[in-house]
Amino acid sequence: MHKLVGVMSKHTGSSITQRKQPRHRWWLPLLLSACFCGFPAQAATVQADDRTRFKQAWDAAARGDRQAFERLSQGLEHYTLYPYLLYEDYRFRRHQVAPAEMKAFLERHSDWAFAQGLRSAWLKSLARKRDWPSLSAYAGDVRDTRLRCQVARARIETGATASVLSEAQQLWTVGQSQPSECDPVFDWLRGQQGISHALAWERIRRAMEAGNWRLTKYLEKYVPEHERPWLEAWRDQVRHRYRRLDKAATWPDEAIPRTITATSLKRLARFEPDRAMSLYRDFEHHFNWTDMQRAELLREIGLQSAVDLSDDALDTLAALPGSSLDGQLFEWWARAAMARQDWMLLSDVIRRMPQDIAQDAQWRYWRSVALEKTGDTQASRSLLEELSTRTSYYGFLAADKLGLPYTICPVEPSRDADDMARLRSHGPVLRSLELRAVGLEQWAEYEWGLAMRTLGVRDLRIAAAIAWEEGWYDRVIFALGDSGDQRWYEWRFPVPWERVVEREAARQQLDKSWVFGVMRSESALAERARSSAGALGLMQVTPDTARRLAGRHGLAYSGSAQLRHAEPNIRFGTTFMRELLERFDQNPVLVSGAYNAGPEAVERWLRERPNNDIFTWVETIPYYETRDYIPRVLAFTVIYDWRLGNPVKRVSSRMPDFGSGSMAGQETVGIVCLASAMEAP
Repeated sequence: MHKLVGVMSKHTGSSITQRKQPRHRWWLPLLLSACFCGFPAQAATVQADDRTRFKQAWDAAARGDRQAFERLSQGLEHYTLYPYLLYEDYRFRRHQVAPAEMKAFLERHSDWAFAQGLRSAWLKSLARKRDWPSLSAYAGDVRDTRLRCQVARARIETGATASVLSEAQQLWTVGQSQPSECDPVFDWLRGQQGISHALAWERIRRAMEAGNWRLTKYLEKYVPEHERPWLEAWRDQVRHRYRRLDKAATWPDEAIPRTITATSLKRLARFEPDRAMSLYRDFEHHFNWTDMQRAELLREIGLQSAVDLSDDALDTLAALPGSSLDGQLFEWWARAAMARQDWMLLSDVIRRMPQDIAQDAQWRYWRSVALEKTGDTQASRSLLEELSTRTSYYGFLAADKLGLPYTICPVEPSRDADDMARLRSHGPVLRSLELRAVGLEQWAEYEWGLAMRTLGVRDLRIAAAIAWEEGWYDRVIFALGDSGDQRWYEWRFPVPWERVVEREAARQQLDKSWVFGVMRSESALAERARSSAGALGLMQVTPDTARRLAGRHGLAYSGSAQLRHAEPNIRFGTTFMRELLERFDQNPVLVSGAYNAGPEAVERWLRERPNNDIFTWVETIPYYETRDYIPRVLAFTVIYDWRLGNPVKRVSSRMPDFGSGSMAGQETVGIVCLASAMEAP
C-alpha cells in the first residue's frame, strides 16, 4: 500500500520483495548416504506419500529433530525435491564440510534456487574459520561487500595479491563507511601506500555528495594539513544548510574549492533550486569548471527546479545548454510547462524530446492537448484518433475527448497439452510446481523466477498456461508481461475472490472494479505478496495500518500472518479505501494516490503544487511510482468493468476535478474491437 517502495514493475505495478525463509535450527549433522552423481530432472511419478514424507522431513528440520529428519529422508533419494533436504543438511554443516565436497554439490546444483545463498553462507563460514586458502581457491566472483572484503583478505593472507590492490581501492573509495570485515584489507592497502592524494579526495567527494560529513572528518588524515580547513568549510555549509554558500565567491579558483562548491550547489538544488541557480550564476565566471562539470551542475539544478515546479523553473530550463539536456529533463520541462499552462512551450518541448520518448502515448496525448489549446484542432484530432484505438490510460483519455468507444480486442489464451507437459518436466518449472505443492511458496517463486529467465517468448506463453491451470495468477501475469502477450485479458486480469471483493466493496460502498484495479496494481493478485516496506497480501496492507484500522472500525486483527490471506486482506484494504474517500472528498484519483504514497504526501502535493485540473495534477506528481500508479489503476479499473460484465465507465468520469465530490452519474462507454488496436495496459 502506501509504504510500498522500489522501482515499479511494468507488469504488476508493484515492487514485491519475497519473504525470507525461516531459519532452521539443527544440532547434529545428518550422515548422507546419497551420492552426488546428479538427480533426475523428474521422478517417474510423484507419489502423494513422497510429498507427505518430504513435508514431514522439512518440518523436522525446522524444529531441529535430527532423528526424525534422518528417518523421514530415507527412501526419498529419487524424489524431485530431495536436493532441498541435502541443502538443509549442508547449510547446517557448512562449517564442517570439506571444501571440495561442498564445491561439487554447488556445481551439480548451480541452477537450483538455493545454490547462491548456500554458496554465500559457506564462503562466509570459511572466512569465520580463517580458512584463507580454501576461501581464496573457491570464492570466484562475489558481490556482497563483506564477502568481497573477506575474499580480498584471503588472497592477501595466501600471497595471491596480483589483483588485490585494485579491488581494495574500489572497496575503499565509496561515500559511506564500510563494514569491519574490510578493516584488514584497508590496513594492507595503507601499508602498500595504495591511498594516493587523488584517491583520498575522490572518496571525500563521494562522501560530500552523500552528505556524509562524519566520514569526511575521518578522511582528514589522508590529506595534507593545509587542505583540512576546506573540509571544515564544507561541514560548516552542511550545518547551515548551505545558507553561507555565497562565501564561495571569495574562495580561490583551485581544484578543492571548485569541488566543494559544485557539490554544495548540487545538494542545495535538492531543496532550494532557485537559490542554487542564482548562486551558480554568481560563481559561473569565478570558477573554471570543466564543460562536463558545468553540464552536470546545470542539469541537477534544472531538474530539481522542474520537479519542484519552482517559479523560475521555465527560465532555468530555457537557459540550459544542450549538453545538460536528456530525456528525463525534457519530460520534466514538459511537466513544468504543463503546470504553467504554457501550451505553446509544451508543444515545442515535446517536439524536441528524443524520438523514443516523444512517440510514447503519454507525450502524444499531451501534444494533442497542447495543439488543441493553441488552436490547431485538426492536428490535435488526428493524434487523438490514432491514440483512441489503444487500450491504455492515454488511449481511453483520447477516446473520451472525441466521444468515441473504447477499443478492447481480447485474444483467446492458447494451450497445447503436449507443450505444457514438456515444460512441466523442465527442471526449474518442475521443482517450482512441486515446491508449491508441498507448501514452500517462497522457494517455489524463486525456482519459477529462475526458469522464466531462461525461456523464450513461446515458452513464456506456455508457462502462463501452466500457471493458469495452477491458479497461480501473479505468475501468469509476470509470464505474459515478459512474453508481450498483452491482449490475453482473461489471464492478465483474472477475477479470483470475486465474491469476497463484491461483499467487501458493497460493505464499504466502493466500485468493485476499482477494488480489483487497486488489487491488481498492488500485488498482481499474489495472495502472499510482501513489499520491501513490509506491506502484505493482495492489497498490500501494512501491519501498522491494519492495527489502526482494527482499532477504529472494530475489525478482528490477529497479526501480520492474517494479512497473507485473501479475505481479511481485502477487508482491511477496502476499509482503508473508504477512509481515504472520506478524507479526500470522494475523489478516486486522490484516493489512489494516497493509497500508494500515503495521505500526507497527497495533502502536501495539493498544498504545494498547481491544481489547474486533475489530469495535469496527476502528470506533475513528483513521485514516479505514484505518477505511474494512478493511471495504471484507472486503466485496470476499465478492464475490470469489462471483465466483470459491468457497464464500462469512462476514465475521465472517474477523475472528478478538485472539490467536485462524488463519482455519481459516471458516463458509460461502448466497447469495440478494431484491427488497428496497438497496445494494452
